[in-house]
Amino acid sequence: MGDTGAKMRGTILKVPGAGPGLLMVNGQQKPFTLEGIWKSPVAPAANMTVDVDLDASDSITSVSVVDAQQLAREQMRQLGGVAQERGREAAVIARQGLDALTARMGAVALACAVLVWVVWFFFTVASIDAGGGRMSYTFWNLIGLDFKDLESLATGGSHGFFSLLGLIAIAIPFAAPFVRATWSKYLYVAPLAYIVLGLFIMYGKEHSTFKEIAQNAGTNPFSWHLMTLIVLLMAAGVLAYEGVKKPANA
Repeated sequence: MGDTGAKMRGTILKVPGAGPGLLMVNGQQKPFTLEGIWKSPVAPAANMTVDVDLDASDSITSVSVVDAQQLAREQMRQLGGVAQERGREAAVIARQGLDALTARMGAVALACAVLVWVVWFFFTVASIDAGGGRMSYTFWNLIGLDFKDLESLATGGSHGFFSLLGLIAIAIPFAAPFVRATWSKYLYVAPLAYIVLGLFIMYGKEHSTFKEIAQNAGTNPFSWHLMTLIVLLMAAGVLAYEGVKKPANA
């Protein structure tokens, strides 16, 4: 220890009784007694966290209980520090992974693949005028609809095998750079192929369901959001172009 002693944090291992108690301080076990040493109004207990004052000769001069609220604040600060450190480590790993993926896919292809995901799940591509309001659907919602089931139209439908194929299609481009095959570059076309097929199927179902209503009412309650569809098709199209023009993976 230093010439003037120190204050350290410790834990009570054994409460003084017929003999001295025992503290764990800085990885060392130190005996202690209560008389003249114990400075807190509460009785000591095993596993209690305490502040320990040591003199220049490393002998215990006082022991006091650490306030529970103070201890909780210290633990929160420690947890916060650990979380920040882990967050920084995760950010570095994520950045390294992103850099590696960008190097393999190309920045434009990667950006288009991400854009397809964003539009797919979060942007409205179609809506239905239900009289009291409009029901809006993302592409993900749309491929799960059963147009002949009113409950499906109201709740967003359910997703089966065809929807699973869609998820695979938009995920494949991220795996394509790691497939060592001459045909792997054509995997970038999967999102575009699925979107075109999905729109063709959805258009047929929508037309079959609302054709009679449109003829009788003079207007179709179902409408496409063309701008969103254009963005989705363009993103998938550029992704397909960027992928196919790349040389085949070695």
